[in-house]
Amino acid sequence: MGTFLSALQMEVLKGDPEANLKKVERLSSLLPKGGLLLLPEVFCCGFDYGRLQELASQSAAVLEFLKDLSGKLDGVVVATLPLKEGNCVYNAAVVFDKGRLLGRRPKIKLFPLFKEPLHFCPGREEENRVFETSVGKVGIVVCFEVRFNSLTNALRRQGAQIILVPALWGLERREHFKVLTRARAIETQSFLVAANGWGKGGDRTFFAGSSGIYSPWGEVLAYKEDGEGPLVAEVDLSQVEKVRKKLPVDL
Repeated sequence: MGTFLSALQMEVLKGDPEANLKKVERLSSLLPKGGLLLLPEVFCCGFDYGRLQELASQSAAVLEFLKDLSGKLDGVVVATLPLKEGNCVYNAAVVFDKGRLLGRRPKIKLFPLFKEPLHFCPGREEENRVFETSVGKVGIVVCFEVRFNSLTNALRRQGAQIILVPALWGLERREHFKVLTRARAIETQSFLVAANGWGKGGDRTFFAGSSGIYSPWGEVLAYKEDGEGPLVAEVDLSQVEKVRKKLPVDL
């Protein structure tokens, strides 16, 4: 039996954690147990800058939800949310494995068009790391960061087998997202899971969907252009080493 990799594509309702968590609970009930689930960027609240401090102060409830969800699914759950540490709020990915928090990875490259640098503190380059999970070695790049192959190549050098891209990526740049996510899978010879938001994000921004799961050879294992719902692919992680031996690439 292989490893199940999953992503949820959903309309992230701006500033409404209760509704977003209920949606994740409903959609995730359709998924197989024992695998990995990736949620879109800031899945709980979107980019609600007017209430960012308030939402960050409520992160404990979201973290508890993710902990419980990973326990119910008996697997790995990865999501980003606003996390306050000292005087900083980070757009941070967290990794839960069967009810246990493995760590967090703050977004390093903040997106100027969404004015992220005005509201979030950036993470440090040394925080771009691989997590050892029950499903394999996992690395994360958050949305805009997929444009920077220095980050994904560093994850490959650290032994990543699976690269995750949680995103809230705008519709006008949809083709960029499709090309970049698949290219990073090919370039790093890793499985790649991209979970993007879809639909209207509470303001004039429309998010692109186009979530996908790709093989180390660049094959499209699952893809969802529009609408809400889960994507699932059963994969054999041994394919990572087979591809890397077949076509050695020094990154």
